[in-house]
Amino acid sequence: MNKIIFILFTLSLNTFALPEHVHFFFISGDGVSLMRKIEDGQIRFSELTAKNVLEEDPECVPMGDGCFHPQLGYVEKTTIAVKERPTQVPQNTINAVDIDLIKCEDGNYFDIFCGKAKKESTEKALVEIWIDTSSSMRSVDYSKDPNYCQRRIVARKFREGCAEKVNIQLFDTSLKEMGDLSSSCVNYGLNDQKRLMRWIKDSSAKQLYVLTDIDELSLELKDFLDSIPATIYGGEGKRYYMKDVQEMTEKTVSKYCK
Repeated sequence: MNKIIFILFTLSLNTFALPEHVHFFFISGDGVSLMRKIEDGQIRFSELTAKNVLEEDPECVPMGDGCFHPQLGYVEKTTIAVKERPTQVPQNTINAVDIDLIKCEDGNYFDIFCGKAKKESTEKALVEIWIDTSSSMRSVDYSKDPNYCQRRIVARKFREGCAEKVNIQLFDTSLKEMGDLSSSCVNYGLNDQKRLMRWIKDSSAKQLYVLTDIDELSLELKDFLDSIPATIYGGEGKRYYMKDVQEMTEKTVSKYCK
C-alpha cells in the first residue's frame, strides 16, 4: 500500500513543471534594521520598551522585567507611550488586491508593478531569483533611502554576474519580473503562500532561489518544500541574515554564471 501511495505521489509531482531544485531562504532580522530606525529618528531610545523592541527585533532576549538586546543592551519594560508620528498626507497608492487585477502580459511597457515585458520561451531559465517585496521585509531589510537596500545589492550582483542566464522576479500577492533595481526595495502589500506554492509548482527554472522573511515560515509551506526537491535555509536550524544571502549570491553567481 505504501509503495502505491509513493508511486501516485511521484506521478502527481510530474504533473507540475517544478524547478530542478528550490533554494528557499527564510531571512531573520539582525538588529541592524532597528538601529537604523533609531538613527533615522523613527524611534527614540527613551521610548523603547521590551514589548516594542521584541516586536521590532526578536533578537532581544526576555530577561527579568525587560529584555537584553545585543546592540541596545538591557531594555526595561515600561509604559512610556510611543511617539506620535507626524500625520502623513494620503498618497494615491494601489493595494494588493488591485495589483492582482493588473494585466501585464500584453505590450512592451514598464512600470513598478509589471516590470519589463519579456519574450515567452519554452527553455528553462538556468537560475531564477524570487525576491519578496511585501511589507514584512521591512523588518529584515530596512534602509533610510527607499531606493537602496540589501536586496538591491543581491539583485545587482545576479544581474551583472549572470546577465541573460538569470531571471529576477519580485513577489507579494503577485509575481512579476523585476525592472529597475530600485523596485527590489519596495516594502508594500501582503503575501499569499498558496499562490507562492502554486508559482513554484509552475516554475520551469532549473535552479530557483526564493528570498523571504522568517515570518513567512509556516507548517504548510515547510511541508510543501519537504515534498519537492528543495533546501530550506533558516528557520529551525541556523538563522540566515541578509549578509548570508549576499554570500550565497556570490557563490551562486560563481557556480552558475562564470
